[in-house]
Amino acid sequence: MRKLLEPSLYYFSVVAQAGSLTSATEKLGLTVSALSRHIAKLEGDIGVPLFERHARGMVLSHAGRLLLRHAQRTLSDAQAVFDEIQGEERRRSRTITIACTEGFAFDFLPVSLGAFCGEHPDVAIQLEVVPSERASQMLLSGEASIALTFSFKPEAGVVVEYTQRAPVMALMHDEHPLASKAKIALKDLTAYPVLLQDKGTTNRQLFDIACNVENIEIVPLMTSRYVAALYRFALSVPQSIMPSGYVSVAKRLGVDRMKAVPFDNPLLTQRRLQVLTLAGRSLDDLAQSALDWIVRDLKVT
Repeated sequence: MRKLLEPSLYYFSVVAQAGSLTSATEKLGLTVSALSRHIAKLEGDIGVPLFERHARGMVLSHAGRLLLRHAQRTLSDAQAVFDEIQGEERRRSRTITIACTEGFAFDFLPVSLGAFCGEHPDVAIQLEVVPSERASQMLLSGEASIALTFSFKPEAGVVVEYTQRAPVMALMHDEHPLASKAKIALKDLTAYPVLLQDKGTTNRQLFDIACNVENIEIVPLMTSRYVAALYRFALSVPQSIMPSGYVSVAKRLGVDRMKAVPFDNPLLTQRRLQVLTLAGRSLDDLAQSALDWIVRDLKVT
């Protein structure tokens, strides 16, 4: 902590505890004359002697005892600040910031990263749930190490570490009248309550394009930007159908007795999920481990 103290004050505290200049030089690596000059300067600044000099050593004066208490408190405070700074740096070095769209944050990433944290108990995850465009921007600005998005096309400045098809599927109760079909036509949805995501999502954009191409009008029962709200609503309305990505809900389907059925419209198969990192930037070992973990989990989902 000596670097956080004024040098003369630190040298004084060492001499005070050692009891002599000679003993203090062994710890400080200074000559007796150099150390004596520091003590003399400090006494000159304060205006009173800090030691009573004797043949057998140096004894603190009353002023010296007061100053030593101050020095010890200052050293203790400096140690606490140093520990806090170091602790914060250690926490930051163990923090992985991941940007993703809500579809990933609804269920897949919490479950996957929960298991990852079980293997790495000292890691801290900062999960930023943002639109696809913002997720890429966070990579480019250095605010995130990893991004997960749904996309139609590649983006400049990022590396696609992993990609797979992410078609829009029809999510419904496993006892729904359409649940037994191998594929569902968009016109089939007109007879049932439909739950749609916000128009800013890739899911909704593809759905609207497909409906326009087939000249089908769907009036949704509910629209929301929040996948979680739509999913809970789907659980509560047995006849409803929710166009959704499979990965978003895959880990919940069996538990909730839900089923995801593909559409027969090829436009709804064009979306891909992507795991992205920043081009030209290497991840540290912990972030790379998280990236590998997420990719492995996606491959088996």
